[in-house]
Amino acid sequence: MKKNFNTLSDYFYVPQSVRGVAIVSVLLFLLRLVYVSLGPVDLSPDEAHYWEWSRYLDWSYYSKPPMTAWLNYVSTSLFGHTHLGVRFFSCMAISVLGFLAFLMARNAAGQAAGWLAFVFVQITPLFAAGGLMMTPDIPSLTLWVFALYLLSLIDFGQKQLSMRCFVVLGLVVGFAGLSKYTAAAFYPLLALYLWFTPGGRYWLMKPHIYVAGLVSLAMQMPVFYWNFINDFVGFKHVLGQNAPSSRYDLVRTFTNFLGGQAGVLSPITFILMIASWCGYGYVVFKKGLGAISRSERVLFVFGFTLFVLFFSRSFFGKVQPNWPVMATFPGLVLMAVWVWRRGVWLKSLAGFGMALSLLLTVISHDTFILRNALQWMGVGYELSFKRDPLKPALGWRGLGKAASALVESHVTGDYYVLTSRYQTASSLSFYMKGNPKVLYVNLGNRRQNQYDYWPWPSDVGEKPVIYIRENGGMDAGILAGFEGCAELGEVASRREHLLMRRASVYACFGYKGLDRKLVDRY
Repeated sequence: MKKNFNTLSDYFYVPQSVRGVAIVSVLLFLLRLVYVSLGPVDLSPDEAHYWEWSRYLDWSYYSKPPMTAWLNYVSTSLFGHTHLGVRFFSCMAISVLGFLAFLMARNAAGQAAGWLAFVFVQITPLFAAGGLMMTPDIPSLTLWVFALYLLSLIDFGQKQLSMRCFVVLGLVVGFAGLSKYTAAAFYPLLALYLWFTPGGRYWLMKPHIYVAGLVSLAMQMPVFYWNFINDFVGFKHVLGQNAPSSRYDLVRTFTNFLGGQAGVLSPITFILMIASWCGYGYVVFKKGLGAISRSERVLFVFGFTLFVLFFSRSFFGKVQPNWPVMATFPGLVLMAVWVWRRGVWLKSLAGFGMALSLLLTVISHDTFILRNALQWMGVGYELSFKRDPLKPALGWRGLGKAASALVESHVTGDYYVLTSRYQTASSLSFYMKGNPKVLYVNLGNRRQNQYDYWPWPSDVGEKPVIYIRENGGMDAGILAGFEGCAELGEVASRREHLLMRRASVYACFGYKGLDRKLVDRY
C-alpha cells in the first residue's frame, strides 16, 4: 500500500480497497441533495447573506474571503436561486470529508478504523446536519482536511522530496485561505509539527515548506487588495471578533464553550475526543511524536493544538460552537482510531455515543420530530421556538411568501425592500418572489456588515420602497427619510400551531434620504 507522499503521483493514488466507501459517499451525497431540495429547513440568515454576496462578485467581502460567494455563484448558475443551488457544494463537501476521514484513519489503524471514522463524520450533528449549511466553514474545512491528508503522506524522514508536491500543498492551503482567515494557522502548526517530528527539523532548513507558504500567500492577494481599498475592514472585523469581551464573565465563557462543543458533537463523542487527546498526549510526552504513525501525528498536532488555542480564547470572550471545527474534525478522526484500538467496553461506550449522535442528528434535520414525539408520549414539556436549535433557519420561507403576497396586493411593478437588519434583508431577498433588491440601513446600533459597503441604486426615489421590520413597528429613523409611510399590515410564518416569525410591512413614499451610518463597530 502506498503511504509515502514523495512524488506528485502520490496525490492521486487511490487504492482499490476504498471503492466501498467511495460508493457510499456518492449515495449519501445524492440523498443530501434530495433533503436540501425538499426538506423543511430554510437558509439561515448567514447562508442567505453569503448567497447575496454571490450576486455581487468581488475579490473579498466584509467578514470573510470570497470562496463561498464564488462557489455559490457557480452552483446557483447551474441550479438557480434555490436551496439546491445554494447548498450543492456543502452536500458534496460532507461526502468528501467523510472520505478523507476514512483514508486518514485507515492509514493509521486499518480499514475497520477507517469505517469507524467515516461513520462518526456522517452521524455527528456538527458535520452531518450543520455541514449542510453553505457557510465559509464548509470549503475551508474541506480544503484544510485535504491539506492534512496530503501532509500525512509526506515522509519527512527522507532526504529527497519533490518540490512540486509542496507547490500543490501550498495551493490547497491557499484555497483554504480564500475561504476563511483561520487557514493562516496551518503554517505555524506545520512548523510545530516539523519541530517535533523525527527528521522534520531538517526540512525547516530547506526551501520546500517556504515555497508552499509563498504559494499560499500569493493566492491571498485578492483578499489583501480588497482590504487595502476598504480600509482593511476585513482584518479589523477578525480582530474585533477575537478581542476580549466584557459581556461575558470567565465562568460563563468557559461553560458556554464546553457546552457548545458537547452540543454540536454530542456529549459522549466530545468526552471520548478529549479522552483520546489525553491518551495520545501521554504517549507523546513519554516517547515523542515518533511513537505514533504519520497520520496520527498530523491529526494530533493540528487537532489538539488548535483546540487548546480556542479553549484558551474561551476564557476571554465568547467562542461560537462552529469556530473550532478545524480542530474538532481531526480530533474526531483520531478518536475513532483510538477507540478502535481499545477494549470492548470502550467500543461499547462509543457505540452508545454514536446512537446518541444519530438521534441528535435526526432531530437537527427537523426539530418537529422531537415536538411530535414529546406530544405522542404525553410529556408536558413543549419545545418553544425561542429554544429551538434550528431557530435561525426556520420560518423565513413562510415569511417571505406572506410578505410577497401582501406587497403585491398593494404595489404593482418593481419595488425595493428596506430593512435595518442584515439577517432580515438577506433572507427576504432570497425568499420573496423575484428575489427583490434589498436596501439596508444601519441606524447606529449594529456592527458593520457587507451591506454597508454596497452603494444604493440611483433610482431609489423612483420605485416604491417597502420597509419590513421583524417584531416591531415603524422606526423613527426610517420614517424621517420619507415624506410618509403607510402600514400595509402584519405578516407571519407558522408551522402547525407554532408561530415562528412575524413582521410589520410598510409602503414608503417621497424618499428624502437616509443617513447610511458607517458605525465604528466591527
